[in-house]
Amino acid sequence: MELASAGIDVDLYDKNDRCLTQASAQNNGKIHLGYTYACDRTLRTARTMVKGGTTFGPLLRRWLGGEIDRIPVSSPSHYAVHDESLLGVDAVENHFRATHEIAVEESCSVPLDYFGSDYRLQPRRLSSTECDLLFDRKSVTAAFITPEVSVDPEILADLVRERLGADSKIRCLLGAHVDSVKDDAEKPAVNFEMSGTSARERYDHVVNCLWDGRLAVDKTAGLAPERPWLYRLEYYLRLHAPALASAIPCVTIVLGPFGTIAAYGNGDSYLSWYPASMRAMSSDLSPPAWSLELDEAAAQEMRRSILASLARIVPAVSRLTPKTIELCQVKGGIAFAWGKSDIDDPASGLHERHAIGPVSRGRYHTIDTGKLTMAPLFGKLVADRIRQIG
Repeated sequence: MELASAGIDVDLYDKNDRCLTQASAQNNGKIHLGYTYACDRTLRTARTMVKGGTTFGPLLRRWLGGEIDRIPVSSPSHYAVHDESLLGVDAVENHFRATHEIAVEESCSVPLDYFGSDYRLQPRRLSSTECDLLFDRKSVTAAFITPEVSVDPEILADLVRERLGADSKIRCLLGAHVDSVKDDAEKPAVNFEMSGTSARERYDHVVNCLWDGRLAVDKTAGLAPERPWLYRLEYYLRLHAPALASAIPCVTIVLGPFGTIAAYGNGDSYLSWYPASMRAMSSDLSPPAWSLELDEAAAQEMRRSILASLARIVPAVSRLTPKTIELCQVKGGIAFAWGKSDIDDPASGLHERHAIGPVSRGRYHTIDTGKLTMAPLFGKLVADRIRQIG
């Protein structure tokens, strides 16, 4: 969108019949401000997330205009510290305080446009009475409320698709599977298959903004990963229950293999519980051909397990009616992160997201997005590089 706005023609390849149908739409939509990453004591991840989170809204408004205001937004996010958390309450609170200071510093250099929330507000620890009203205290030792919000990623994806389709400078090549890129210094070439036919196109610049397919295409262009990585297959629940959405807190349970609830302003909610939601892991260059859909028996068990686990911590979840539970959609997505151990390991690379972003070699650019939060900022950075090179 940034390149097209500058008058540059763009071909956008997608293997599916629509753009933005995979991880970009299959997530909780949190616009991170760094609070989740308390295990990174260096605060480098917090600084990275703050930069992405504070520019997310202004950049989307740059490309989508007032349409951005159609995106349903959650209430401010709570963080509940589990009694088996990798870090204690004091360490979490210290991280929140330091991260808040970073956000305040960053606010001096960007417009304040964070989906109606003021990210400069300091996280506040809930009183014991407030905590009792929201959480089961046998599991939760303390809780905080932060200005961090989530947006409905499905509606965001719809709006971006509309924008792409309306822009004469953007040609969406759908059903096109990119096999490789020949990194030619003059005119890099994209090799792809479309409608059963192999083809090649040369461009002034090629940008690899794949997610689970990025490493494999990078390798064909001569860029091999220099650190371990993990793909994880995760499922979650998506449901429309306005009464529940208004009654439950938006919450991330920290710090470790726990869960998340995001309730958007349109009555839809996202619910996950990591021990039940995470079903497979791979360190292959490309992840296996995991199915993102479950059969009905497996989907029913997933609903039961996620809801039962969350209800033990957030009692309001137990108020879901059997009919509402039956209507819960079970959806899946593939997560990518650098690291070789799971999030129950406090030293895992999965607790960091600072060594991410765009890498350019000549006219080939590859973007390690890291989190949805960072996508607009990294897209703008690459577009700026392309304009500079010409």
